[in-house]
Amino acid sequence: MCSSCCPTHPNVDKKLFTAESVIGLKNPEKSFPLNNDVGVLKWRLQTTDESLIPLTINCWPSESGTGCDVNIEYELQEESLELNDVVISIPVPSGVGAPVIGDLDGEYKHDGRRNVLEWCLPVIDANNKTGSLEFSIAGQPNDFFPINVSFVSKRNYCDIQVTKVAYVDGDSAVRFSSETSFVVDKYEIL
Repeated sequence: MCSSCCPTHPNVDKKLFTAESVIGLKNPEKSFPLNNDVGVLKWRLQTTDESLIPLTINCWPSESGTGCDVNIEYELQEESLELNDVVISIPVPSGVGAPVIGDLDGEYKHDGRRNVLEWCLPVIDANNKTGSLEFSIAGQPNDFFPINVSFVSKRNYCDIQVTKVAYVDGDSAVRFSSETSFVVDKYEIL
């Protein structure tokens, strides 16, 4: 699963990284700037393989006599993840007023200027892995797509971790800090 694109910083020895999974300087005479955040490895997963999606979203709009009844469900697929600040943005038709909300897990915001219903969930994790939102509004089934999803996580998707930092001219360990963030660049349900 972690065999996706892994570009390294230009000063990183790519051969060392490929052969030993070690991030080392290409030229030991050049160093990274001290006390500055420097990204040395970026990992990216682009896929249409639904088995790799950490959070699935199902949207079922059905026509009613006055418009559409829409049922949306989420399910966390990767239970070891904790997703924070989840926002599921559903487009809604313009000029028809606010949706009538039925059952709801979490909270919602209707933005009439942008014609979007935002379903907001502070945390989705193994204890809160499924949820649903039901609403009714005038419109056609195709009006509710594409759905956009955003979230952040402090745990990365493929569990890459820094195990040790050492000086270039020796193998003595250096104290270090590490910050992990997993963010969504583009997550659409068409």
